[in-house]
Amino acid sequence: MRSSHTINHLPIGGSAQLMGTISTLLQAAQAAQAQGAWHKANDLYRQAHHQLPQQPSIIANLALCELALGRYANAITHCRQALYLQPDLWQTQVVLAKAQQALGFVEQADEVYCDILKIHPNQSSALTGRADLALNYFGEPCFADELVKPLLNDPSEAMDAKLTQLMCRLYDRSPRQSANTLAHQAKQFARDHLQLPGPLLTPSMRRKRNKRPRVGLLSNQFCVSPVYFLTLAGWQHVAKGCDIVLLNRGHVRDWASAELIQLAKEHIEVQHLSADLLAQQIAQADLDVLYDLGGWMDPIGLQALSLKPARVQYKWVGGQSLTTGLSCFAGWIGDAYQSPKDLQTLYSEPLIEVSPAYATYTPPPYLPKPLTKKLTVPCVFSNPAKLSYAFLEYLKSIPGKKVLIHKQYRFARTRARIEEALGANAVEFVCPQSHAEALMALNQYATMIDTFPYSSGLTAYEAQALDTQIVCAPQAKQGVLFAERHTARYWAKP
Repeated sequence: MRSSHTINHLPIGGSAQLMGTISTLLQAAQAAQAQGAWHKANDLYRQAHHQLPQQPSIIANLALCELALGRYANAITHCRQALYLQPDLWQTQVVLAKAQQALGFVEQADEVYCDILKIHPNQSSALTGRADLALNYFGEPCFADELVKPLLNDPSEAMDAKLTQLMCRLYDRSPRQSANTLAHQAKQFARDHLQLPGPLLTPSMRRKRNKRPRVGLLSNQFCVSPVYFLTLAGWQHVAKGCDIVLLNRGHVRDWASAELIQLAKEHIEVQHLSADLLAQQIAQADLDVLYDLGGWMDPIGLQALSLKPARVQYKWVGGQSLTTGLSCFAGWIGDAYQSPKDLQTLYSEPLIEVSPAYATYTPPPYLPKPLTKKLTVPCVFSNPAKLSYAFLEYLKSIPGKKVLIHKQYRFARTRARIEEALGANAVEFVCPQSHAEALMALNQYATMIDTFPYSSGLTAYEAQALDTQIVCAPQAKQGVLFAERHTARYWAKP
């Protein structure tokens, strides 16, 4: 969650005049970084690099800037240059791993983190980096949980460690860790780490009465993601009478990004602002209503919203796995199945039940037509992290072969955990390279088995659109958290 820090500069040699020029540039670059002005910082470091082309710390900070700007290939190039000149720059190894991960070189990124930990066994960035990969790529939430345990007693690292554990236990946890306990922990985490001190920033400007209302959308997932597919229809309706202001926290640009940007009246890039600066930016946008579409995927965004920089704030799709624990939201948008009002005690936000469902699915243009003849072997179309140990035991009890669909099964490590639990001959892996390929794969199967405790979200809508029946395990009916009830409306079906 912490923003990237400047990599410490090493002593530089040369004339007094040169050293004075370099020192001035570096001080200005550090100040720009502190303000989240990464373009400016990058330009200043480039000027310093021109003066001292072989200074590893300057090159390392160039890599850091390129990472922050989402230019990952450039970041990798600078990292390798800096590490060639000074191999012991572990901070630069962290930047290298993050850039590799962003470009999909996940196994290489994990190797870099392992190299750091061989020399610095409890290095926090490497531990949390490995935990992120274990959870979000290799499908190992329990291993990720274990990785961050050494950081829990370190005051400077406990926040990230506790957040990682909270997210891991949504996917897989011991019977002693109940859903009620997780909801309580989320609320406590919010009190300890998400609620920023200081005065609220609700905008005071008032526009003329004939001005259209301003509706802000905050997310790091304005791309091909559940945020697009499950909210687009709502924004198309809202845009008829309101001005939409897109506050973008992500780097991905694709056809879905372009459509959302086209829908908006204003588009503001806020990827690298600190929580305080983000809150100020939102307040300056003079929003009547703001919808948070980042949630637990963007804790810095939640910190900013804790200051209530928009007049009214709601939590909707996007990182909406369980309560934010914050009191700054006027409502949590769900429905009678997803978050019924009798579960209000699990939420700090007032529950709002939308009928008939909390979201409306907008299919992509490449959604295939449902096949009339489908394969009878059941499939599981899910992030591997959702295949909890309890779910794998349930899957093992179902006779016959199962087909698992997800791009992350391309990793041997991800497949190995599943094969160990089910048997190598009892499972087949399908590794689509794109969302379109994944939908074509899902369309081949008559039934999709839902995961638990973390159930299918967008994929449930996609299965329904493709006339693929959703099969829910009896254990799924015990779910009470939002992430556990995505398929609650299908529980009564055979």
